[in-house]
Amino acid sequence: MKAFTLIGLLIISQLALGQRTEMAVDFNQKTNRLVIEIENDLLFKSDHYYTSGTALTYLNKKMNHDPAQLILKSKNPESIRFSGFGLEQRIFTPYSILRPDSIEDDRPYSAYLLATNFSVLINPEKHLKISNELGIGVMGPAAGGEWAQTTVHKIIGSPIPLGWENQLNNTFLIDYQFRIEKGFFGDWTANHFIPFAKARVGTLTDRIGLGLLIKFGNVNKTLGEYAQPKKYKNRLVWQWVFEANLQGVFYDATLQGGLFSTDEAIDLPTQDIISRQYQVRTGVNIYYKSFYIRYMIKFNSQDFINGVIHRYGGLNIGFSF
Repeated sequence: MKAFTLIGLLIISQLALGQRTEMAVDFNQKTNRLVIEIENDLLFKSDHYYTSGTALTYLNKKMNHDPAQLILKSKNPESIRFSGFGLEQRIFTPYSILRPDSIEDDRPYSAYLLATNFSVLINPEKHLKISNELGIGVMGPAAGGEWAQTTVHKIIGSPIPLGWENQLNNTFLIDYQFRIEKGFFGDWTANHFIPFAKARVGTLTDRIGLGLLIKFGNVNKTLGEYAQPKKYKNRLVWQWVFEANLQGVFYDATLQGGLFSTDEAIDLPTQDIISRQYQVRTGVNIYYKSFYIRYMIKFNSQDFINGVIHRYGGLNIGFSF
């Protein structure tokens, strides 16, 4: 019962958006899709670093002229385009949440809240997918991280986190993300082994990355093609996904504080922040009619020298209407 209560609270109190282009797949050809995303380290019974995040995303396949879509333009009539809006909250804590003081050489308490607009462009013929996302928001007490984590811990009977009074100060955030995926070497290889590049800039974080996406399932087509043929309308489609990427990190406000604010809570020297980081994720996407479920396990490398590898799970649930 507590598990259902926790899920319900996360959905209501920590609305968020995570850019997930796979969630646009819909076999019933409906225009709208709503997706709820929950990420938490409860799976591995840890409560440190990136401790939780939730998202609410709305997609529309016929949306035109929104800001993110104006950036991605294509004259190809065969291209598939969709856009969406959302809200996301992400919460970060030190390795231990049971110390009331600021911890030296550790990640500070921080949380951010972003309102976002994203657009995705898919060209099935070229095995090309381009996506971007614009976000504005706030990091600091105004993001509600202390209230959200404390409330959830009271409900599930976990220790109440101490030290939120040392969280990073309020600061304005503007964020832009870009990602390009391109398959090569024939249809089979292009549909299963997909290199990608991505970049993120703004006052939240500045980083670039390269990686490889591997996908296998019972229907071996690109996601753009999934959404069109009627022969898949009443089929259960599953897809195993593995993704690994290496990133160069130049700035991270959740570790270093806002660009235009001074934070006494930061006890982590800038030289201790690791500029080369990696992330690995693996899981399953399941599509059936208007419904979509995805579960992912993610592994993040150390953010800073004295840190440890962090593991957490993520659940996405979507439906079309």
